[in-house]
Amino acid sequence: MPVDPLLLRHFELFKPVPAEIIIPLSQYAQLVEVPRRKVVMEKNKHAHSLGLLLDGRLQGVDMTLDGREAGLYFVEPGDFFGELAVVDQLPTHEFVISLTPSRFVTVPANIILQLINEVPQVAAIVNARLAKRLREALVQRTLLTMSSPLQRVCAQLIQLTIKSTNGDQVIALAPTHQEIAIMINVTRETVTRVFQKLQTNGIIIRDGSALQIKDIHYLNHIANGEQEE
Repeated sequence: MPVDPLLLRHFELFKPVPAEIIIPLSQYAQLVEVPRRKVVMEKNKHAHSLGLLLDGRLQGVDMTLDGREAGLYFVEPGDFFGELAVVDQLPTHEFVISLTPSRFVTVPANIILQLINEVPQVAAIVNARLAKRLREALVQRTLLTMSSPLQRVCAQLIQLTIKSTNGDQVIALAPTHQEIAIMINVTRETVTRVFQKLQTNGIIIRDGSALQIKDIHYLNHIANGEQEE
């Protein structure tokens, strides 16, 4: 079913696209709904479209040699995925799975490539996303060299933390302990123990689906190995 052009305007990627382009473009976009744990992008496949998450949550994952999931990144509402395979037209390097029931829009890869070539603002947004993903990957690689699970959890929480409109440090949609565990290569039980320690010390507070970070400096000290554990 074609997507309403107004829905495409929901995404930052399409805001610079003129109406005379986005209206016919919307006829080729598709709205997809998936349940939890659905694979929405296969590894080692050519990307025929770019995905843009409307609501829900996705995660890029790979598989280790012993068959375990290794978390690479999260995809939040408003973000897009599959951009690298669209841009270089090579097979994907990871799976993307839904962590919750999710809805996303797909736009054919050839249309996205045409927009990149014809609309400089679109090219700038895609380039910025590629750069951000690369930086995230470099940080994640460094995080995995940390010997202490406490350091890894603290470093991962810092990566996920944003500043809210009122200045608070929060993780708006906190991942589950299992989702964090596969990002930092530890067990779920280990993450749970670290969370219990941080909550007992008042460093983090659970607030529904969010986490309030009450002492970001403590997390930084632990992540940098500057404080006793």
